[in-house]
Amino acid sequence: MKWSNIIATVATTVLALTALITVYLTVAAWKVQQEAMRPYFVLRESPKVDLENELSLELKFNNVGIHPAVNLSSETIVFDEQLEGKPIHHDESAIVNEIPKDTASSLVMTIPSDTIYSKQFNISAHYIVVDLQYADPILDKTYSQTIYMKWNGVHEGKIQATIHVKVEEKGKILDYFQRHGIDPKIRS
Repeated sequence: MKWSNIIATVATTVLALTALITVYLTVAAWKVQQEAMRPYFVLRESPKVDLENELSLELKFNNVGIHPAVNLSSETIVFDEQLEGKPIHHDESAIVNEIPKDTASSLVMTIPSDTIYSKQFNISAHYIVVDLQYADPILDKTYSQTIYMKWNGVHEGKIQATIHVKVEEKGKILDYFQRHGIDPKIRS
């Protein structure tokens, strides 16, 4: 009788542990799946630069996540590539409407001509840092994304491309923020 009780107890314990491990793995997989469905923004196309009477930069973001995004707000900072002086643009904005899956949203930054004279033959390169904050109404979680870009300015009257910042430039940008007492919501 004793051996059969011991074997039954060990077998029950093994089955219980197996069930606990299965539950744990199922919950972990469910959390990963939920996180994969969250809203996430990517640049839909290269930022559009317009130099009519003032410098205007338009960024089009697309929600590539499954869940919609709500309460989208942004903080945008534009400053010279030389990382000296104050930013030429530091602004916050918010969008009230829900942004469903595969839907685009635009962010337009207008920099007055007294900051950058748009008719210049040469304009130096500028960094553009955009911090997006938004919520997932289904998961009831908030997220943030920081996008680092560099507009290469105007060279001999021709508008240059906007590119993504290199890894080594990001540290310099964060140092610039600290040196100039800029306290954005941006995380490193």
